[in-house]
Amino acid sequence: MGRILFIVAVVLFIGLPVGAPRHAWSEELPNKIPVTVSADSLDYDRANDRYVGTGHVKIEQDGVRLEADKVVLDNRTGEAVAEGKVFLQDKGDIMHAERMRINMNTRDGVIVNGDLFIKKENLHVKGGMIERHSDTVYHVEKGTVTTCDEDEWFLKAEVLDIDMERYATGRKLSFNVRGLPVLYTPYLLFPVRRQTGLLMPESLGYSNHDGIFANNAFFWAISDYKDITLYSDYRELTGHGTGVEYRYRNSRESMGQIYYKIFDQFHTGESRWNFQFQHQEEFAEDLSGRLDINLVSDERYFYDLDKKLENKSKPYLDSNAFYVERWNTASLYLMGQYSIDLTRTNEKTVQKLPELRYTIYDETLAGPLHLRFDGSAVNFTKQEGNGARRVDINPRLTAAFGGNGLSITPNAGVRATFYDRSATTVEPTERKYFYAGTEVNARVSRVYGADSATGIGRVRHAIEPTLSYSYVPHVEQGDIPQFDSVDTVSAQKLASIALINRVTAHYKETKDTPYTTFDVMVFRISRSYDFNIAREHGSDSHPGSDILGELYLKTPKTFNVSATGSYNAYDRVVSSHSEGVGYTRSVVSLNLTHTFIQGGTDYLISGAGLTFSKWNLHVQVSSDIQNKKTMEEDYLLHYTSQCWGVSVRYTALPGEYRYTAMIDLKGLGSGGNK
Repeated sequence: MGRILFIVAVVLFIGLPVGAPRHAWSEELPNKIPVTVSADSLDYDRANDRYVGTGHVKIEQDGVRLEADKVVLDNRTGEAVAEGKVFLQDKGDIMHAERMRINMNTRDGVIVNGDLFIKKENLHVKGGMIERHSDTVYHVEKGTVTTCDEDEWFLKAEVLDIDMERYATGRKLSFNVRGLPVLYTPYLLFPVRRQTGLLMPESLGYSNHDGIFANNAFFWAISDYKDITLYSDYRELTGHGTGVEYRYRNSRESMGQIYYKIFDQFHTGESRWNFQFQHQEEFAEDLSGRLDINLVSDERYFYDLDKKLENKSKPYLDSNAFYVERWNTASLYLMGQYSIDLTRTNEKTVQKLPELRYTIYDETLAGPLHLRFDGSAVNFTKQEGNGARRVDINPRLTAAFGGNGLSITPNAGVRATFYDRSATTVEPTERKYFYAGTEVNARVSRVYGADSATGIGRVRHAIEPTLSYSYVPHVEQGDIPQFDSVDTVSAQKLASIALINRVTAHYKETKDTPYTTFDVMVFRISRSYDFNIAREHGSDSHPGSDILGELYLKTPKTFNVSATGSYNAYDRVVSSHSEGVGYTRSVVSLNLTHTFIQGGTDYLISGAGLTFSKWNLHVQVSSDIQNKKTMEEDYLLHYTSQCWGVSVRYTALPGEYRYTAMIDLKGLGSGGNK
């Protein structure tokens, strides 16, 4: 019989199987969805209500395609059998088999000598026989499972039982690399998704300070929205740490986590701890709360026990609690802040418990006139010495005038600050003053070139000179307590001038992407002059500030440069400068950051990366040039393929070096220090 094409308006199959372990045969298609059936021969046995298609059978329904040499469907029982080059595809998920039997009503079925591919997880499952017991539960005999497209590694088992919503177990299981078994276990349980179980080691290695070290974790999935992780931090020469982390998500608006770690030192018997608690709550669209608590047992906890340079060098550890209500142009928040000084003892560390602040950002009053307001009430406390309560009120009026590239923005405000006690007595004190200023800004620009199909198009060059003046009167501050920057007022009659050169370009990466705008170059030079200092006779200070220069260069992808510098025109020396350079290509990446402050810091961070096919080498060195010390060296060699990777790392800090290794089996987890 010649090839026949049938368009069937009723559903021949009650539903079609899908080609993936966790979705296979699980999508119940609604009745009366049109089905397209084509075959070399299609017969219908009316007495037994059975369809038989042979020869290049193809069935398509709602994006699902089934192909086989022969398909038999018993329409009474829903039993379907497909034989010979069975192929099924559903939205990227694919199944191949020699033979497939499925009950279309119960969705139970068996695949003989087949394989399944889940596109989302890139998971491949093969088996001599694969049985489906429910939407997510499968039994596989003589099977393998891997995330590799080319079987670079796979788990092979006599029997695999897979629950896609929980975990999988394997009996007589081996771990194979390029077909060769390297590990064997008579039984293994491993999580398929977010489930309870031992995690692969987080870090394994050796350090001259800690000896052999190993971090491991046990993950307990309490529910889809709650979990606990137990941590073990073993260091051969130092001690053993135990940690617990509890994470929860009550809703999209309510979530948080709690972390506690205690570290027992072997030689001293001392126990040191770190506690963290974060919670956020969105009560309404404009009403929210945040809690961020960070505590340690002692000031040297991070310096002695943490291995990250940025944590070792933390000056403060802050805990905050916020309650924030927002409006279109205003906000109100209640905050508490508790700080730990990590550089010394904390008897005199100032705490804000609590602070109430109300802010108006830019409320239009009339025409060009706008109101800005910042008001706060704070209770300052400390373990030793006197605290105080302070109320600070700061309303300010601004206006904006201009046109044709010229703008003038005057402002004026008053500030009143009240304390319940002065710096020297228990009597209240206060400070009030008026301030004002203005800014004049001009802009002239010209556009060059035209937009193109791809790449850089139109370029705009703009020159923006700015003049500004600010006035703050001299305020007597002898009795004002000093807690933060609000308590210090410097008299000003300060004039400033700045000139900005800006080059902005249109850029289009491909013909199908929209244009974006970015600054190719920004160069700013500025200086200030304080008339108050100029009138002081015998002052060691200079009225003119350092000349400040700032430069930023950027290409769309490859190159970026930033540089700042300040020059003391009186002493004719460079007071400070910093430079940053970044270069990124497919094979090479370079980065360099340098910071210099006269009489203080001279710090250099340099890094480079090389990528060759599947290999990546990264090097980063941090140096204290002034003291001629290397603060940190980090060397990382990483190999990655489509489904696995391995890394080795060497890190050197002052007085310590570390070797760390990591193995990453994509889809099953990773071990090592990331």
